[in-house]
Amino acid sequence: MYNLTELQDADTISGIFTFANTNTGGLLLGLGMLSIFFVMLLVLKRYEFQDAMLSSSFVCFILSLILSYGGWLNFMYPLVFLLLAAFTAFYIYVTKRG
Repeated sequence: MYNLTELQDADTISGIFTFANTNTGGLLLGLGMLSIFFVMLLVLKRYEFQDAMLSSSFVCFILSLILSYGGWLNFMYPLVFLLLAAFTAFYIYVTKRG
């Protein structure tokens, strides 16, 4: 059973998100960031795939860095999005160069 006393003490929306994220083990906002990444990737599909991948991974890196600094996300999420952006940028650099 969950301890709903913390939920009753939540006065703001951030208190509710903190309660939900704590009880799910940090997966609420982590999976939210992954869904934002894939939605942005699908929205930007009219551009080349590499450009859409680079822009969506960079935006998700910035958002997850802010959430990680606030203590709502594990620091692994910004690192994964940063590595994804770096490898995509390197791929774009290599293919446009040659």
